[in-house]
Amino acid sequence: PRWAIAWKYPAEEVPTRLLGLTVQVGRTGALTPVAELAPVRLAGTTVTRATLHNGDRLAVLDVHLGDTVIVRKAGEIIPEVVRVLPELRPAAALPARLPAQCPECSTPVVQPMGEAVTRCPNPHCPAVLRGKIEHWASRDALAIDGLGQKLVHQLVARNEVRSPSDLYRLERDTLRTLERMGAKSADNLLAAIARSKQQPWERVLYGLGIRHVGKTVARQLASVFGSWQELAQVESAAIATVPGIGSEIAQAVVAWFTDPQNQGEMQALESLGVAVSGQSFGPRLGPLAGKTFVITGTLPTLTREEAIAQIEGAGGKVTTSVSKKTDFVVVGEAPGSKLTKAQQLGIPLLDEASLRAQLP
Repeated sequence: PRWAIAWKYPAEEVPTRLLGLTVQVGRTGALTPVAELAPVRLAGTTVTRATLHNGDRLAVLDVHLGDTVIVRKAGEIIPEVVRVLPELRPAAALPARLPAQCPECSTPVVQPMGEAVTRCPNPHCPAVLRGKIEHWASRDALAIDGLGQKLVHQLVARNEVRSPSDLYRLERDTLRTLERMGAKSADNLLAAIARSKQQPWERVLYGLGIRHVGKTVARQLASVFGSWQELAQVESAAIATVPGIGSEIAQAVVAWFTDPQNQGEMQALESLGVAVSGQSFGPRLGPLAGKTFVITGTLPTLTREEAIAQIEGAGGKVTTSVSKKTDFVVVGEAPGSKLTKAQQLGIPLLDEASLRAQLP
């Protein structure tokens, strides 16, 4: 209820011992240090691993192997190390640091100027390839049912898949050689891969995994630029004129689509029947043209995706954060902090019925 106040308790924190440090490599090449911990009960579960975020965070905490550390769950979900108890440090403890080389491919790692993240710059790193394929197949991208992490690991390890386009060249006999892959499973996976060719351009654009291009940005770009060729020819200044897209995102998009290797991948996807273009609309006209909406909470009958589609179809824009530029906040059940901010800024609130009344 809108009149209610949520009482939130401080996150539970517990001490445990750091046994070791492992490093994960993500699809962008980012190295994430992970603390291996002596098992400890925390917020109802047994925790044995916790994130240390990045190399800068390691240095700030001054983590040493064997340290006693304090752990909590960020957002009550993800275990993280919040501080170290140096007074309990063993005498011969060695500092925990990121490696100078990628643990997956042995390429020297780099830390770009102005960034806290250390990265593997090798685009062919197995971890980067796995992350790229997993992202492409994810629910919000191409939604390829049955292509899970274990299958992706096998395909990359065997050099059967090195890019998204390779998925569309897979054959039944190749899949049958994978672990726990029978004839029926192979046929189902091939059918799911074939169906993914029909996913709209905005999902393909999101699935490419371009830095800073999430679902919302991909949708905005796809509505203005109807094909990958348009994005390969446009200047960053033109992209930055799209609502919700700044210069950093624009530069990342231009850098990706002007790269010859990426252009080759787009040509391959196109030749294999993947929808790498769609209808562009430019600024949409309609009763909600020029209006910016934010959605918070669960609506009675519309999913978030359906609400976004209807607002955008009527010419409106949906963003993920409330600001002075927000015109309306659509409020459902169990709204979050966006409702509080909207009330503080005096932004008009709509329920689902009020939203529908504004739609054509």
